Amino acid sequence: MTRLINHKRRRLAALLLAGATSTLGMVHVALAAPEGESAPKRVVVLTSYPEELVSRFQKAFEQAHPDTRVEILWRHAADALAYLRRGGINEIDVYWTPAPRNFATLKAEGKLAKLTLDTSALPPEVAGYPISDPDGYYAAFELAGYGIAYNPEAVQKLGLPPPRDWHDLAHPAYRGQVQIPIPGRVGFAPVMAEAVLQGRGWAQGWADFAAIAANVEFGSGDRSPDTDDVSIGRKAARLSIDFFIPPARRAANPATGELAFVYPPKTAFNPSHVGISATAPHPELAHAFVDFVLSAPAQALLLEPDVRRLPIRKEIYAAHPELSAQPFGPGNLAYNDTLRRDRQGLVAALFDIALVKPHAEALPLWNALDLADKESRGDPALRREIRTLLTTLPVDDQAQQDETLRQLFAFRDLTPGQPEPQPSAARLAVEAHWRDEVKARLTKAGQLLKQL
Repeated sequence: MTRLINHKRRRLAALLLAGATSTLGMVHVALAAPEGESAPKRVVVLTSYPEELVSRFQKAFEQAHPDTRVEILWRHAADALAYLRRGGINEIDVYWTPAPRNFATLKAEGKLAKLTLDTSALPPEVAGYPISDPDGYYAAFELAGYGIAYNPEAVQKLGLPPPRDWHDLAHPAYRGQVQIPIPGRVGFAPVMAEAVLQGRGWAQGWADFAAIAANVEFGSGDRSPDTDDVSIGRKAARLSIDFFIPPARRAANPATGELAFVYPPKTAFNPSHVGISATAPHPELAHAFVDFVLSAPAQALLLEPDVRRLPIRKEIYAAHPELSAQPFGPGNLAYNDTLRRDRQGLVAALFDIALVKPHAEALPLWNALDLADKESRGDPALRREIRTLLTTLPVDDQAQQDETLRQLFAFRDLTPGQPEPQPSAARLAVEAHWRDEVKARLTKAGQLLKQL
């Protein structure tokens, strides 16, 4: 058991003795120093990172600063932002978490201090897209990559080579063997969707999704990615985020083969960040902590087997050519997270209305088309027309750029526990139009299939 957990238990005991009702992670309990010893200095860090990552950095920093203790407070992104806005920003020194929007919000509200970093070894961008704040109020700490988790033995049993790109999962042999996280239900799924849409383009990206969706059982689309059926060989592949794979590897049954992960040629690498409170109680130690987690020795900790995150220092990739992810290599996608935020609600609604809800109706059409393709039956132009009907969504690239449409589906900022507002009449009308168009395309595809 790590010192971090023991510290949490001591705080819990103190709270219980005092009859406290505050949330455990948000309360500071001062522990008396042994007689003759001065109390250690401390730096208070708010994060949502898991213990296996946090404890490594905590231990390493405390070894480098023997007179300092790192106090860790845990909160998920939405809870953390609400807490910081309520005044918690005055109680913490460092905010360290994968929540890009939170950092942008805190900067805009004047709640972050400017960092004093040597940025000579810290790349400011991936493929031309900024990963750190250009004004220096928060910096990228690590990168999350998006790709395909697959079970090599399960894929081999399907008679297929290992997948290398998103559209590989559209092969008919994958029927019923693919998992996709649904953007409106799974936290990392919106970026996952944008990795495909930005990497392949709006029209081709949705065509890929539609073809892959024919191979999906959406009933498992919102399951926890570290316990999905891919790790035990019940399914062959899943669209996923890379840091979910280490625990899935540990959960895998050795008899079914090692779980593997591949980064498609154009995928998203999304940064997490670290920043300092503008009212940090311990500003000197806060800057020391940020300098440390971005240093080369600390960044190397991200490669530990039970952490497996992507560092943001280029020299680490040069020293480890065996790494499959090369986010700073040539030809990578300039992932735009601002674009993702601007159309996240629109993409989630389209995914649900065009792919998830009509899945049962679309599946037999896909089965019939795949069989006709396999047998080379009927006019090839007619088969192409049917495929176009099955892969075209009711919103084209030009329409999705309309700001009014995006705002109609925009997710609202809600405090934890606040219910979602009822959709507007205008939104309901647009959704009804989409459903009618999807239904019409499926009906026409069914009619044309009878001509093959």
